[in-house]
Amino acid sequence: MRELLQTVRTGLRQRLKAGFDAPPETAPFVYVTAIRSDAGLTRSLAGITLISRAIGFDLDAATLYSSDCSSATYHAQHNSKPVALAVEVCPPRQTVSIAVSGHDDADTYALFLEADARLFGAC
Repeated sequence: MRELLQTVRTGLRQRLKAGFDAPPETAPFVYVTAIRSDAGLTRSLAGITLISRAIGFDLDAATLYSSDCSSATYHAQHNSKPVALAVEVCPPRQTVSIAVSGHDDADTYALFLEADARLFGAC
């Protein structure tokens, strides 16, 4: 979750660099869900990478590992929509969470539903 917050902070820093005179941007739409999972980190990340690429999240993809390498966050941009995906895998807590964010509510929600169905299925 810490990595997800760092991603959000990056956007805030960019806004501050733009200055307060810039017209205010609308807040992004963010959809989040989580499941319990006992899958290992490597196996989870491999599946997340393949599935997210298959649904179009393949731009600027990166995986950020915790300092002890026991958990990680995968994030990527969609290749045709202004939407981002972040997936946190935390085997010590047996959780996997996804967040999909974007400025267009319909696109963001549709991609969230697809990511949720493809990554989590009927969990």
